[in-house]
Amino acid sequence: MSEAEVMQGLFSSIQVIISLFSMFFAMVSAYIAGLYFFLNRAPVALKFIAFGLLSIGLVFLGGAAAGQQRMQEGLFAAWGRVSSPLIAIEMLRNPFPVALPPGWSVYDIGVTVGWLTSVCVYLSLGYMTFFYRAWHRMHRADGDS
Repeated sequence: MSEAEVMQGLFSSIQVIISLFSMFFAMVSAYIAGLYFFLNRAPVALKFIAFGLLSIGLVFLGGAAAGQQRMQEGLFAAWGRVSSPLIAIEMLRNPFPVALPPGWSVYDIGVTVGWLTSVCVYLSLGYMTFFYRAWHRMHRADGDS
């Protein structure tokens, strides 16, 4: 692959990642609105259906994100094989001049933070869907005694 082809692949992959993040944000925002307006009073069966559909959507987005992550790793490897690149591979993986632990790059930290954020949001939405209202009622009743 030429340097221009690899660069175009990286730009395309970044656009896909931004689109995936936008879809993640839209799904989570819509679910939070639904949770606030409707699901907080819904029967448990409807909560399971809604959370199941959210789960399917997030698994799909996670699979697409994992595919893009592999694609970017391949593009970084291809960039490393370019004979005289305009930008060194280290500058692509670590665009900010910060001291990081050995073996880590800003790219690696971004990917890790993205996956951890996704998992935390998913677990939080599960808690808010199934347990928050009961926990809140239970502790409000304890305060009334």
